[in-house]
Amino acid sequence: MLDSFVIVGLTMVIVNVIKTYKPFKTQRGRLIIPLLVFIVAAILNVINALLFGGELLEAFRDGLVFGASAGGIYSMGKKQIEYCKNCNDL
Repeated sequence: MLDSFVIVGLTMVIVNVIKTYKPFKTQRGRLIIPLLVFIVAAILNVINALLFGGELLEAFRDGLVFGASAGGIYSMGKKQIEYCKNCNDL
């Protein structure tokens, strides 16, 4: 099976592409994005288990954990970028 960092990276890329569509630019659409991260990571990890062998229920659970990781990493990075935009030192 593929490593977790591959699943997290693919999740972030796919969600960022999906976010460019008009429904996700609304206030309600932005609220759905964290849920979308969980769903995409879980689906990608289940596909990973199907292709490379592994238990599906465990892959789904791990995918949800990867989704939480991807959401946390993205959120931290976004906050840091916003902070640096307002920073006078840079």
